[in-house]
Amino acid sequence: MANETEGIPPHFIVFIPGIMGSKLRDRTTGDIVWVDFSSFPVLNPLEWDNWLSHLLDTLAYPNPALEPAGIMDKVIFVPPWVKQEAYGRLLDALEGMGYRANPAKHPEQDLNVHAFAYDWRQDNRLSARQLGAAINYWQAFHPGAKVWILAHSMGGLVARWYIEKEGGKEKVSRLMLLASPWDGSPKAMDILFDGLDTLFRRLFNLFNIGPRTRALIRTFPSAYQLLPSQDPFLRGLNNVPINPFSDAAGWLQNEQQRYLLLDGRRFNEELGTTTSVEETLCFFGRKTPTTTFGVLRFAAGGQWSNIEWSATEAGDGTVPEQSYVHPQAKEQLPFVADHGNIYVAPAVLEFLKWELIDKFRTVRKRAFLITERLTIVFNPDRDVYSPGEVIKLWATVHENKESLPPVSRASITVQLRWREALPGAQQVVPPQDLPETRLPEIKTTPGRYEGSLVAPTTDGYYQLRATVKPVGERVVILEELIAVEAMPQMPTT
Repeated sequence: MANETEGIPPHFIVFIPGIMGSKLRDRTTGDIVWVDFSSFPVLNPLEWDNWLSHLLDTLAYPNPALEPAGIMDKVIFVPPWVKQEAYGRLLDALEGMGYRANPAKHPEQDLNVHAFAYDWRQDNRLSARQLGAAINYWQAFHPGAKVWILAHSMGGLVARWYIEKEGGKEKVSRLMLLASPWDGSPKAMDILFDGLDTLFRRLFNLFNIGPRTRALIRTFPSAYQLLPSQDPFLRGLNNVPINPFSDAAGWLQNEQQRYLLLDGRRFNEELGTTTSVEETLCFFGRKTPTTTFGVLRFAAGGQWSNIEWSATEAGDGTVPEQSYVHPQAKEQLPFVADHGNIYVAPAVLEFLKWELIDKFRTVRKRAFLITERLTIVFNPDRDVYSPGEVIKLWATVHENKESLPPVSRASITVQLRWREALPGAQQVVPPQDLPETRLPEIKTTPGRYEGSLVAPTTDGYYQLRATVKPVGERVVILEELIAVEAMPQMPTT
């Protein structure tokens, strides 16, 4: 092992997942609450609502009976917030680079990665203090080693608060932020205002999932800390900016929620944009339609009625690009990647391998991993399909300079790949010989490519993998997670 680590500065990695990215366990029973689908009564539809009610009631914050119990190793499918890959895929990739993803003690010269699971519902200040205690514990196994933090999404806020407010700047020498906002996301406003569109499976949509998840999420201190405090992302019909913090009475229901809202703003004001770690690398996704602003309609009495959201391509599907680009980061690294899979995107993993391992062993210059000449967007028409339903696909390829014409004659092939069974499914046999298709260019719209696939007959999560080959450019791989699920029927009594 000594030869494998020769030249690499002594360090250990701490990986910090984002919101919803850690399992939560009931300390009194030992049962996993977020989220273990083995208890889901899939064969008894009359129990679906009871199972959902128990889950939502138990997750409401505060519930001191819950404690973190490892990082999520399953897909988290919760539109409109995110469709997120299992974090285990990142740890597998790090192990392929030579790290040991195991909290047990190893010889000092070994490369190690420790995963920090935390209660993502709570105030990120508290999570940061707990992170500090965990790092102090792990340092005993790695005397003389510096801490390199790898943080996804909200995990970056936890890391930065630890570094700036809890003394972490003395211990952390490198900070790698993966899709981590410094000024929140309008989608946080979306789910705080309306709740989730889908929670794991659309069968739960039969049980008033939007208002019920809205009530739950409004109990989380962390959710308010994800609201933009600098970006005026809300406007009224007369184009006047709306401040969700000063107009809290128009959309929140009680004083506790209003306190959490204002404390969320204080958190971001106190944290600011400072980074005391010189080696701060900011990885962020681009070229995916992302909610960036909303138009608010009012009801009687000044109450908020609804928000009409609009999207641009400047983001990763969850967080706008302007919130990702940390002003003081040493490097700002854009990739064609989605918020929920940036940490397993091949180009990102290749770059990480360079930053973690290869650049300390060789003097070769790193190859460019992204194409800055082109803007490439790929999307299905929605998130969830019924078996046998047509999946409409589209992609656009354009030069980044507006004066240049769209890119024609690109080759775009889309493969459908099995990802995993839906939560609670019993003994699913993964389908074989899944279809693929080529997206032809639309003759009347240069640079736009359209096509379709037929959804498989087997319920499950699937990956749509698009291989884009523009003429004279490197190949770009884009992935999109979808669900295939037969339309559920309301149980009869």
